[in-house]
Amino acid sequence: AARLFLMLIIGTLPLFLVLPINDYVERLYYQTFFIGAAFILTGCLLFVADKMQPGDRGEKSMRVRDALVIGLCQAIATIPGLSRSGTTISAGIATGLDRDFAVKYSFLLSLPAVLGANVLGIAKAAKEGIEISLIPVYLIGMAVAMITGIFAIGLVKRLASKGKFGYFAYYCWGAGIITMILSLIF
Repeated sequence: AARLFLMLIIGTLPLFLVLPINDYVERLYYQTFFIGAAFILTGCLLFVADKMQPGDRGEKSMRVRDALVIGLCQAIATIPGLSRSGTTISAGIATGLDRDFAVKYSFLLSLPAVLGANVLGIAKAAKEGIEISLIPVYLIGMAVAMITGIFAIGLVKRLASKGKFGYFAYYCWGAGIITMILSLIF
């Protein structure tokens, strides 16, 4: 458990590289064509990861290099349209982790990332003067996201362990194409 905790700390460190450019990354949320292209890239990552021969390394044999590579991929996945979990699971598989542990590590790695993003969001909202009446709406949104995330974890674990992770690729490709087309129309 202590080794896994250390690997999670190491995997979280690359997120601090994003802080100086966070305002730029946030502006990308308004670039729908770019987001569509990122969906397509996510689909490609998922498709390739699904075709890779699964590794055999788990929690006890994970290397510092693995944690850093996965952490860097998580930092890159702050770009809108790139799936954080899809990117980090794909990176874990690419570094030689077994599929089940790659999924587990990805979701554990999401905890400090999501917590940090929420803290930054709350600080920004407080600085800009959030309406008190909107706080329950935000809390409900966070609760729904958490519940949805728990169900998603189960689905991803089942698909990844069966080597059917690539099914998400088709969804991402479709979402990306539709997003890009709509961005050109509107």
